[in-house]
Amino acid sequence: MPEVKLVDLSELEPVGMVRADAGLQQRKSADTRVTILEAAIDCLADLGYARTTNRLIAKQAKVSRGAMLHHYATRQDLIESVIDYAFYCHMEEFGRAIRGLSDQERKSDNSGIALDWELFLSRPHKAYLELTMAARTDEELRAIFVPKAQRHDRIWCDQLLAVFPEWSNDLELLNRSRRVVTAMMSGMILNRDIWNDAGMEQTLLQFLADILIKLREGDLTFAAPPPPAPKKRAKVG
Repeated sequence: MPEVKLVDLSELEPVGMVRADAGLQQRKSADTRVTILEAAIDCLADLGYARTTNRLIAKQAKVSRGAMLHHYATRQDLIESVIDYAFYCHMEEFGRAIRGLSDQERKSDNSGIALDWELFLSRPHKAYLELTMAARTDEELRAIFVPKAQRHDRIWCDQLLAVFPEWSNDLELLNRSRRVVTAMMSGMILNRDIWNDAGMEQTLLQFLADILIKLREGDLTFAAPPPPAPKKRAKVG
């Protein structure tokens, strides 16, 4: 089994974050940034992207307009940091939670699915999902969000390998399996208020956990992708 190195989360921290051994002024500045980012997540989760303004975020964070502009001169600067911060929070908590599981809970029970679902329901992920949806129709946001989300997608795969080493023998299988998890949980989130069915929610999570075990053990496989459609030949004359 190949050796897997745990992702260094310090490499993923949004611009302006500092370590605990930094100087007092640096720590105060970083604390203010975190306060602003947390306020932005709250606004995105509660109000949506279109209604989230720098003025509202400053009010939620209880910081002056000047302090806000000192740390984030433009809305774009702030949104870029929020995207990274929301992902960073999700991934940090996910890694910590999975590493707290026993081998039995992680491999046989696949308890990571329940933990991942809890994080899908968290405010950072709710904000991230709001940005995902808004980026579909907002070209300015899309230009910022998509490259970052693509990078996060690659990092997420590395993080999964670090906490689920039993998948390391087949990286393509892991990649496809995590997309199944993301697709199903995202759909569950979007329909949660409509369905309003906690029992079915748990049934689907258990179904997902069982599917992943079968995929990992080779009892279930993905169908081969269809061959590319032949290109149509241009008509002459």
